[in-house]
Amino acid sequence: MHNSNFKIYNASAGSGKTFTLAKTYIKILVNSKNNEQFKSILAITFTNKAVGEMKERIIAMLKLFSQDEHLIKPHPMFRAICEELSITAEFLKIRSKNILKSIMHNYGGFDISTIDGFTHRVIRTFAHDLKLPVNFEVELDQERLLNEAVDNLISRAGDSEILTQTLVDFAIEKADNDKSWDISYDFNNIAKLLVNENDIAAVETFKHKTIEDFKVLKTILVKDIAEIEKDIIAFAGEALTLIEESGLQFDDFNRKSLPNHFYNLSQGNYDVSFNSLWQNDLVASGTLYPKRVTDTIASTIESIQPNLSEVFLKTKALIFELKLKQGFYKNITPLSVLTVIQKELNLLKEEQNKMLISEFNKIISNEIKGQPTPFIYERLGEKFKHYFIDEFQDTSKMQWENLVPLLDSALSTSIGSTMLVGDAKQAIYRWRGGEPEQFINLYNKLTNPFQIEAEVLNLDTNYRSAKEIINFNNSFFEFLGEHYFNDSRYAELYLNSKQKPSLETEGFVSIEFLDISKDDNPTELYTNSVFKTIKQCLKNGFNPDDICIIVRKRKEGVEIAKFLSEKGIKITSSETLLLKNSDKVQFINSFLKLLLQTDNDNLKIEVLTFIASQNNVEDIHAFYHLYLTLGFDKMLKSLENLNIFLNKKTLLQLPLYELVEELIRAFKLHNTSDAFIQFYLDIVLEFTQQQNADLSSFIDYFERRKDSLSVISPQNNNAVQIMTIHKSKGLEFPIVIFPFADLNIYKEIDPKVWFPVKKNKYQGFDTLLLNYNSDVEHFGEVGNHLYKLKRSQLELDNINLLYVTLTRAVEQLFIIAKRDINSKGVVNDKTYAGMFISYLQKKELWLDHTLTYSFGNSKSINQKTEVHTNSNTINLISVSKEDHNLRIITKASQLWDTKQGKAIERGNLVHLLLSKIVTKEDIDFAIDDLIASGDISTSDKEALRTIILEVTEHPKIKLYFNNIHRVYNERDIVTPTSQLLRPDRLNINQKNEVTIIDYKTGEQKISHSTQLNSYTSILNTMGYVVTNKILVYINERVEVIEV
Repeated sequence: MHNSNFKIYNASAGSGKTFTLAKTYIKILVNSKNNEQFKSILAITFTNKAVGEMKERIIAMLKLFSQDEHLIKPHPMFRAICEELSITAEFLKIRSKNILKSIMHNYGGFDISTIDGFTHRVIRTFAHDLKLPVNFEVELDQERLLNEAVDNLISRAGDSEILTQTLVDFAIEKADNDKSWDISYDFNNIAKLLVNENDIAAVETFKHKTIEDFKVLKTILVKDIAEIEKDIIAFAGEALTLIEESGLQFDDFNRKSLPNHFYNLSQGNYDVSFNSLWQNDLVASGTLYPKRVTDTIASTIESIQPNLSEVFLKTKALIFELKLKQGFYKNITPLSVLTVIQKELNLLKEEQNKMLISEFNKIISNEIKGQPTPFIYERLGEKFKHYFIDEFQDTSKMQWENLVPLLDSALSTSIGSTMLVGDAKQAIYRWRGGEPEQFINLYNKLTNPFQIEAEVLNLDTNYRSAKEIINFNNSFFEFLGEHYFNDSRYAELYLNSKQKPSLETEGFVSIEFLDISKDDNPTELYTNSVFKTIKQCLKNGFNPDDICIIVRKRKEGVEIAKFLSEKGIKITSSETLLLKNSDKVQFINSFLKLLLQTDNDNLKIEVLTFIASQNNVEDIHAFYHLYLTLGFDKMLKSLENLNIFLNKKTLLQLPLYELVEELIRAFKLHNTSDAFIQFYLDIVLEFTQQQNADLSSFIDYFERRKDSLSVISPQNNNAVQIMTIHKSKGLEFPIVIFPFADLNIYKEIDPKVWFPVKKNKYQGFDTLLLNYNSDVEHFGEVGNHLYKLKRSQLELDNINLLYVTLTRAVEQLFIIAKRDINSKGVVNDKTYAGMFISYLQKKELWLDHTLTYSFGNSKSINQKTEVHTNSNTINLISVSKEDHNLRIITKASQLWDTKQGKAIERGNLVHLLLSKIVTKEDIDFAIDDLIASGDISTSDKEALRTIILEVTEHPKIKLYFNNIHRVYNERDIVTPTSQLLRPDRLNINQKNEVTIIDYKTGEQKISHSTQLNSYTSILNTMGYVVTNKILVYINERVEVIEV
């Protein structure tokens, strides 16, 4: 089908996807008579970086097309647009200039967004309709809130007898199984199910389950497990009795294996394997005895073999049933508290006015479900007519279902269009909900949610890589498609993935296999090989910044970074730029901890070690002895000998940011430029703006996030880059080095699956959580299906990781694996290394004693010139506020010397104070808060306190400042006509009866009563009953009027 308004592009790596997206986008703009056509286009991708790149490409092309000189030597996209739209070059130049000008003047309407950004905007726009707080904040650090919810749950243990008993029993169970009794680790892990889209459907089934329900289920499982164990022991005993009564000895059987198997079972040892040869012989009527036995014994064994086989199969089935029940049992307690953790999480979100970013898709999904034209999309549907979705293979099922109504609305008109771009071979985000099967089914036309037929186009030319790299990848991945997939859909992806080269460059591919013995250190061998490869590339004329080392695991990147740094190779990576790697940052954190743990000698040593280093102390032991024996206060006093002047009491009274700055100044950490210190200060500032800014909370926050907080990598610093596969996606590099290429594609860390069960057998539960391993295959038909499905997905996901890695290279690709062949000469077909060996064997290139294989030319085609970049370092300027001699008061009228100004300001301050007060106990906290923020000075404190007490203790409204109502201060209410109302105070009792209180200054006006009546009207429509309407006039005296 041609010229459909619904186009699907299957875009392999390097095939000009961004070019195609930008060209199609610009064609829509140029083909319209309206210069603001871009306002009707919504382009969605998955990362902010991709958003920036797409915007940059479109703007750059329009700018280029607008230039007169471009008509002489036009860009390929310029020529393509002219041909496809049948327009002249002059016309395209003029239209591009006008469109560019319009975008620059209306940049907010240039709508290219991440999928999360789009859903956030939808929810923010329709917050009132969705019954959400209008001014909610988005919480990106979901793990922080989850951990806090778990901590709150554990801290409430004594409040509930059943919860307390559950937690205690679980701790004892863990201890009995020789595991740490610390239950927070398990609960923090299980809490992640609440925010993972892959788990939402299963978690929803527990919504109405109580801890008691889980406890009953646990009791049933304990009983079932005991009965199964009893049956296994009984059957094993039957087998042993049969052997004994037949006059047979254990050594009458091959290696005693069969009788030993039943003996172990009879002793309650159920950890037996089912992959031994004797077991196949038993079931298939093979020989179970050695040649040395007599004919009589042989005949006896053969006569009882059918009976032994029957018992064996019965015990085998029972053992797998036992493992299934035990698997359920292990996860019951963590699952039982999920609902309670969710309640704690909801309380935290309400208290902090937060929403988790992971909730957005679920909220929209619940709202649009079953609606032919969802109301929240009606207005958006009128605005957008053209949709672009990039990286579609990473779209989750819920994200796609949420987008379908919008796209359907556009495609139902003659002028609307939709373009999906993706590559199922680059789908590497299944762990966060990405479902590549959606894209596979769409471009294979197996599914289509729209009335209009899709036009599927393949981008099969590679514009990125040199010929040898493309030829190697074509051949290698076709081989994998033929031999490494159990699911034919996935195999087809790679069987049909051949690309045509576009560049004339020859290119180079090298595969090196390390012969690693048991006594070798694999990491040392890999890092050495990487170093040698880099040295060779530099010798061949490449620059350090041409080289990127791509690793699967972060710890591999850290090891390589450490080794290369020791060898003098300049590197840049997020791991090496982690703030925790800075000795100055480590010192500041240790000092902050020491402020709270003044008797901790380990922390003292960490602090003193840094101070000694900074001050070139020669006798470090004497230095330790001098200061360690002193108390913390005296230690600080003694540091004055080193010109370090600090006071513990003063430090603890400082706001967090100022405290850190004070330490930086005191220890002269700002005398030289240090990006780590500057970024650390940014983290402190960000924390104080978003979190509770106390010292202990910050220390916990940093400890939790220390593996991700890093300095932003500078550009153009001519250094070797190190990054993970996931970070490399979408990027390209002249040279790619891929070490540690020995990943086992079936190996996961603590994998779990949701296992469907029958409600009548499992206390009304229809799905339970199970640890995934090879045993799952034997858990009936359901288990067999789940096992095969999981295995197939692992094959696709991990081969996709390999595809992404090997397609990043432009000129040269170096693969460093291990010689993964056992002593019997069998290749390990589960690892990347084994795949490369098997491929070379298939191509008849493999030689047992050859460890390096290469294709193409390793010399640089274009001799590179060394890059020199000029950069200026900027020192951190840090001056204490006392030295500025400035006094900041944020309220302007305090600078006006007028009676009217003071009256206005007085009213505003009282209003502000009352907005922070729920009960009388909050008054002092609210006043101190305003002093800290600079809204008032300490001299105003008592006067304001007197006024506030006069309000809160007034006889007519005194009862509303007790802790008996639900109180909302200055909470926004959005009316159906989008009008914003904000009552000063709402007191709501348990019957949903509302008392409205509004504070006023100045004269009494009719409009004040009218305002309360409008509040009443909207609250009534929201299901509340307004029983009291009160105006509080705060002038020279406080007057309360009931309306």
